[in-house]
Amino acid sequence: METRDHEICAGPSLPCGDLNRDSGALMYRFRSSVLVLTLFVVAICVHVAGAREPAAEVPSIDVPDLPDPELVETYRHAASDNVLAAVNPQVFVGYFSVCADGQGFGYGNSYPSLDGHQMSAALLWLNQVETVKANWEYVRTFQRSNGQLPLAILPALAGQRIGVEPAMSTVDANGGLYEHWVPGNPLAALASPTFIQNADVIYRHTLDRDWLAANLDRVNLSADYLTSLANTCGLIEGAGYYIERPVRIAADGVAQCHAIDAFRRVAALNRVLSRDGAAERYEALARRTADRFVTDFWAEDHFAEYWHPARGFITSHGLTDVDWAALAMDVATPSQQARLWPALRTGASAFYYGGMPTGISTHPERYEDWEFTHPDRHDLAAMGRVWYVECWARCRLGDAAGLLDTLHRVAREGKRSGYSWRERYYPTDGDVPVPAGAEKYCEYPANFVRIVNQFLLGVDLRLDGTIVLAPRVPDDYWARGFGHVVRARGALVRYHLQRDRIAISSVGPREVKLGLCLPAGAAPHAWRTVASTAGCSVQGDERILWLTLPPAAAETPCQISLAR
Repeated sequence: METRDHEICAGPSLPCGDLNRDSGALMYRFRSSVLVLTLFVVAICVHVAGAREPAAEVPSIDVPDLPDPELVETYRHAASDNVLAAVNPQVFVGYFSVCADGQGFGYGNSYPSLDGHQMSAALLWLNQVETVKANWEYVRTFQRSNGQLPLAILPALAGQRIGVEPAMSTVDANGGLYEHWVPGNPLAALASPTFIQNADVIYRHTLDRDWLAANLDRVNLSADYLTSLANTCGLIEGAGYYIERPVRIAADGVAQCHAIDAFRRVAALNRVLSRDGAAERYEALARRTADRFVTDFWAEDHFAEYWHPARGFITSHGLTDVDWAALAMDVATPSQQARLWPALRTGASAFYYGGMPTGISTHPERYEDWEFTHPDRHDLAAMGRVWYVECWARCRLGDAAGLLDTLHRVAREGKRSGYSWRERYYPTDGDVPVPAGAEKYCEYPANFVRIVNQFLLGVDLRLDGTIVLAPRVPDDYWARGFGHVVRARGALVRYHLQRDRIAISSVGPREVKLGLCLPAGAAPHAWRTVASTAGCSVQGDERILWLTLPPAAAETPCQISLAR
């Protein structure tokens, strides 16, 4: 095992936290697919009241207009048969399961860490604002006075001990699981960024300042709890950010990047309400964490995967999800990005286990037994959470071809399985992965919806109130035309874009300022208005064509057509 043993702090070696270092302790993932192994996993599969009541009727959806039938059909199934199907107000208003059948990982259970954001963000793109707000209200009632939020909410297990001796934890009397029983407490840094991400996307989709004012103190408190996880060296501990085996004791590189992103988001939300003092504090935390990360984790040509208190920085598994995260969240320095990005682009196929994106490393075979506290290697798999981060990085760096390739890989696997996905995909010698985990798991479909909207179509709901479309699509999309519908902030904006023609319509009670990032060679000043509703205006700067769309009723929508 290659490690980097240099000190990450000036002066003598520091313990950097009070950690349980017994790497031989038995570990179980709190949502293990090996259902018979623990009381906890058996119990979460109990059906409350004996059976699931019928869920509410799935609402209709807006399907993107893409010159790619495979992606259109997959989007339709991902949204209707998976994400929306998981919503069940009969459990409580705002409830959604992590599985489309409502059964996997336990009827009535909630997983606000990770899944809580993947599902909330997808539901917002599907115009389910009230569901997401209601779910937020439910989750925030579990926040402790120090800002800590639960990994999972397991009502049927309230007050019970879970796990396998000697590795045990107690579910709180309120049903919240706040501490993992695995030595090193993986996922400890996951709940706060998830909560912060949800506050960010709720505000971006609604611009509801009253909601933000009522909830910002809670958001800040969660950021303060995240800050408390920093060790004396300035690294955020909490072991694996979104994985448990390997456990990644003690400071996961993915957790550093997500913490930086979370601090930046909290700062920006405080700026919205002119809480400049708080904003400056969180901006300083983001800079401090980023400075430590880019200095300490960099290993000549890629980032270390994690820091272990006894073994130093672990760098022997090839490129990892930490490298994707550093680019996705704009943490790597320009020189690091210049070195890292070509390696990720040329070596990406090694992340696709059995052809499925995206695994946690390019050399999963190099993990050693001491990195696992349970005999199986459960998280050496392709997972939707890593895929999303990869696509985020590709979007930031303008890689339309790579982005589309991953979408097609996920689409093909979905079609092969009747448009149902599993939680994990293990590698094989061929091009077909081995699926594992719960049936009808919503991670891949939720992220499919998010990736199409945020990254492929580039819909940017900015905090200043503007909406910017910055598509990451290939040339043939611009030649053949593409479009979609944005429902946000009380407005409905329908758009169709081609290389030489743009058509926009909007409905809503307020003016919409819409920015268009156009393909190469289509300068903003080259466009002329062909037809428009009274009150529309067009203005271009060096990069963006800005349209001002006046308020309009559904019976008389605002419409504008441009050509060049």
